[in-house]
Formats: sequence, C-alpha cells, structure tokens
Amino acid sequence: MAFAFIFNDVGVGEWFVLLAVVLVVVGPKRLPETARTVGRWYARMRRAADSFKRQLMDMDSGFDNVAADVENQLEDAFTVEPDPEPEPSAVAGSAQAEEGGDADHKES
Repeated sequence: MAFAFIFNDVGVGEWFVLLAVVLVVVGPKRLPETARTVGRWYARMRRAADSFKRQLMDMDSGFDNVAADVENQLEDAFTVEPDPEPEPSAVAGSAQAEEGGDADHKES
C-alpha cells in the first residue's frame, strides 16, 4: 500500500488529533463530501501509477525480446559450421581426374 509508512509511524492518539483538525477545518457538513473527493483523487492517482508501471513493464519485456533476437543473430553470424563431408561419388570422380585427367586435355 502506498501509505503503509503512515500507518506504521502514526499512533492512535495522533490519528484522533489529525481527524479533529480535519473536522474543524472542513466542517461536519462537508466532511463526507470531502472524504469522497479525497477517495476519488486517491483512486485516480493509483490508476495512473498502475498504468505507468504497466507501461514500464511492457517496455522492459519489449527490450528483452529485442535483446534475445540480437543475441540469436550474433550467435548465427559467428557460428562456424564445418565443411560437409564430400559424397563418395564426388571423391571417386576427382580421383579419376587426378590419375588419368580429362580425355580432352590429354597430351599426345
């Protein structure tokens, strides 16, 4: 609660003094109306604070998603994959080319 520190530090006697001062300043006729007005303002401030907090949390989760995407892209960019094994037919063809050469390029 936003005003939890007030309830922990203020004793019962201090609350009675505070209520007496409010009663004298506002008056008994306008006290219920003033209490409702203060309650409305408190609710508005609470909603505004919750909305702000929710926006900050949404921004934070958006940054987490972007950071994860960048990290994945960096991992992909710097990952070195080994050369694939040559197929057996390709190896045999290259061996024949080395031994006998191509028929068109044979020297007579």
